[in-house]
Amino acid sequence: MDKVCEACKTLPPIVDQDSYKEKGGYEDVNGFNCYIAAPQPVPETGIFFVYDIFGYFKQTLQGADILALTDPGHVVVMPDFFFGKPMDVKLFESPEGKEALGSFFQNEANLEKTRTNALNILEGLKVKFPTVKKWGIFGLCWGGKASTFISKDATSGFAASAQAHPAMLDPKDFSDFPVPHLCLSSMHEDKGDAEAINNILNSRNDGSHGKIYPNDIHGWMGARSNLKNEAERESYEKGYSEVIEFFKKTL
Repeated sequence: MDKVCEACKTLPPIVDQDSYKEKGGYEDVNGFNCYIAAPQPVPETGIFFVYDIFGYFKQTLQGADILALTDPGHVVVMPDFFFGKPMDVKLFESPEGKEALGSFFQNEANLEKTRTNALNILEGLKVKFPTVKKWGIFGLCWGGKASTFISKDATSGFAASAQAHPAMLDPKDFSDFPVPHLCLSSMHEDKGDAEAINNILNSRNDGSHGKIYPNDIHGWMGARSNLKNEAERESYEKGYSEVIEFFKKTL
């Protein structure tokens, strides 16, 4: 599995989305409902998980649990930035979907607003989990762009960042990027942009890494993953293994 071995020794078995039962619970943090995945009594590191525009899908919640359960030092927190009203999948797939998506990105998923909210939540998490020495941030699709947007500000308080099948992929985001970063692109991101970012990240000596999953769709680690399909399940597992290994090295 491309040298991703340690995580696989303890990675929980992947369960299909229809039967999965999340292992964590929901708590308020500075006015935001947050899914807190399998928190350890005394966590030393934390992962701030930014979901995709479809919110709390079973596949995404399972990903949060994997990150927490595979490395017991992490607490994984997934805030509900959309206050229970994520992008509706049926509307997204309808003829009106393009217009609705544009409105959603300008309003509910506005990056500046998300950054402000994320930093507010992080301050609450520092109080709630005072033993956490370092926080990383990880996002899927839109959440990947948001994670990059937030962590490229050196004052954000995040020690490392990662994104999978990111929306709005842009090599310019990584000019003088202040922290280690992992970028896992899919077959559907612009290949030229993905390769340019990979070249930047892979030339650094701080644990950064970029990789393209050429056979996997945009969304294979989040809401669009079909965990009933063996090949997709294996790629899902491999992706989360890479995220685990990255944060082990950088937090």
